Amino acid sequence: MRAGPKRGSLVRNPSFRRLWGGNAISLFGDWFTYVAVGVLALEQGEGLMAVAVVLVGHSLPRALFGPWAGQLIDRYDRRTIMVTASLLRALTVVFMILAAREGALGVVQALVFVRIALSAFIDPAGLAMLPQLVEREQIARANALLSATWSVMFAVGVAAGGLVTAWAGPVASLAVDALTFVISAGVFATLPRCLPAATADVGRGARSPKIRGLSLAWAEPEILRAALGKLPVSIANGGAWILLHQVGGAGLLGPTALGLGILHAARAVGTGVGPLIFVGPLRASVLGMRVSVGLSLVAVVGFALVESPVLLVSAAFVWGVGAGANWVASSTRMQLLSKTEELGRIASLDSVSFSLAQSVGGLLGAVVADALAEPELAAWAGAAGGLLGWLGVGLLVRVAGARGGGDGGDEGVTMAP
Repeated sequence: MRAGPKRGSLVRNPSFRRLWGGNAISLFGDWFTYVAVGVLALEQGEGLMAVAVVLVGHSLPRALFGPWAGQLIDRYDRRTIMVTASLLRALTVVFMILAAREGALGVVQALVFVRIALSAFIDPAGLAMLPQLVEREQIARANALLSATWSVMFAVGVAAGGLVTAWAGPVASLAVDALTFVISAGVFATLPRCLPAATADVGRGARSPKIRGLSLAWAEPEILRAALGKLPVSIANGGAWILLHQVGGAGLLGPTALGLGILHAARAVGTGVGPLIFVGPLRASVLGMRVSVGLSLVAVVGFALVESPVLLVSAAFVWGVGAGANWVASSTRMQLLSKTEELGRIASLDSVSFSLAQSVGGLLGAVVADALAEPELAAWAGAAGGLLGWLGVGLLVRVAGARGGGDGGDEGVTMAP
C-alpha cells in the first residue's frame, strides 16, 4: 500500500516534511545527550574501556533487535511502530535521569542499551517508509537531505549539549532528550499510514515477512553489498570514536565537555558536506561506496597521526565527509534495489551490520589502546578492522553471486541526473 501524496518537490511534500521534521527533533535530543553520557563515562569510569561500553550501548542493541524489528516493519504500519518506539524512548530516558542523579553509571549504560534497542525499530522503519513517501527519482536527494539534517542536528546537538552539560550537568541534558522524543512521536503521528505491500500480497507471490533480511539479501548480491555497505566505515568509526573521547578529555580543546562537542561537531559538519560532494551517480553506485570507504579510512588514520587542535578538527571533518557520503550511497542504493515489502528487513540488516561493526571497532580499539597504553592505536585498530571488513564484504558478495545471485553489476539502478 502506497502512502501519501508524492508529486512535486521534496519541500512541497507534506509527508516527507513530517518524516524529516520528526527525525530532526529526535536527532537533536540524541546528540544533545551524546556528550553527557560520554562525560559520565570519562568522569565515573576507568580507562578507555568505559568509553567503549558507552559506544557498545549506543550500537549493539540495534544488532540484537534488528532482525525482529525488520519483520515487524514489513508486517505492520510503519508509522505506528515509529510513534510507539519514540514514546517508549522518552520513558526510558526518564529512568536514565533518575539513575544519573544517583551516580549509577552502570544503570545509565544499561538504560542507554534499552533506548538504542528501541531505535532499532525507528530508523529502519523510516528508511523503509521513504520510498513510499517520495518519487523514485527523489530518493537520492531525500537521503542527502536527511544526511545533511543528521549533520546539522549532530553539530548543533553536541555543541549545545556540550555547553549545557558543562554548565548544568548531564541530568539537564537528559531531560531535554526525553522531551524531544515526546515531540517527535507527535510529529510521526501525523504521517500517513504506511502498510507494506506484503500485508496484502502474502500468498499471492510475495515472500513472507518471516524470511530474514540476510536471506533476502543473499539472493540478490548487489542488495547484499548495499546492506553491508556501512560495515567497513563503522568499524573504523568505532576505533576512532574511542580516540576522539581520549583527545576530548585531554584538554587540548578546553574542558572535556567542550572538547568533545567541538570534535563531534566537526565530524558532523563533514557528514553533511560529504553527500554534497558525492553527487549524481556517486550517490547510488558501487564506485561511490568504494570512494567513500577509502576516504573514511584515510581520515581515521590521519586523526591518529596529528596532534595540533586545528589538524585534529580538520581530520574529524574529513572523517565525517567520508562517513556521510558512504551513508547516502549505500542507503540510496539499497532503497532503489529492494522491494517495498521487503525493505524493512533489508534496512534492519543494514542497521544490524553497521551497529555490530561499530561495537566491534570500539571494543577492539579500547582493548588495544588500554593494553599498550597508546590511545592512538584505537584509531589504527579501527582503520585496520575497516579495511578487513571492506575486503570481507567484497568476498561475501562474490560468493553470493557465484551461488546463483545476480551478476554484481549496476543494472536496475536508475536515477535522475
